Amino acid sequence: MQRRHFLQAGSALGAMGLVSGCASVNTGQGPKVVVIGAGYAGATAAKYIRLWSDHGIQVTLVEPNPAFVSCPISNLVVGGSKTLADITLSYDNLVKRHGVQWVQDRAVGIDADQRVVRLAGGERLSYDRLVVSPGVDFMWETLPGMAREGVKDQVLHAWKAGAQTVALRRQLEAIHLRHLNIRHDDVKHRPTLLDNRYR
Repeated sequence: MQRRHFLQAGSALGAMGLVSGCASVNTGQGPKVVVIGAGYAGATAAKYIRLWSDHGIQVTLVEPNPAFVSCPISNLVVGGSKTLADITLSYDNLVKRHGVQWVQDRAVGIDADQRVVRLAGGERLSYDRLVVSPGVDFMWETLPGMAREGVKDQVLHAWKAGAQTVALRRQLEAIHLRHLNIRHDDVKHRPTLLDNRYR
């Protein structure tokens, strides 16, 4: 480990209490970190806890989705310059290259006294330190009328990149040129407006 990385590891992991003195060190298995959520923050935390500890800390990543889809870059999918596959990454590198244990499930409860995370599938994960980074979501049950079946598919928000991102792109592709407010002069001097996807 280079000196710069050692200092980074000492400050970051020391702040988390994961260097010597951690309760689970005496088990012979090393300290355990559970990370809830594998978005930008969670996946980065999982990766660098492993790297900066020279793989001495066990990291379990809890994420229900099968792959990571970049929400900020999803605007490029809506705009037509990228596909959803272009902005989708698997968790293989975290698992194979960095030794992160990925559990494809959803966290439904945290017992801070017992230091245990409960998963939807019934599994219980013990931890020495916990990183909670589940991202954001809508509370549909609090919105009148939005809990009915099929309503969510009619209101395309694409807050999370995925099926709704593709649906928004298809809506744009379905727009016919006659629906756009374009003057004749615009068409004459800006032929790029007549892109085939609008014909």
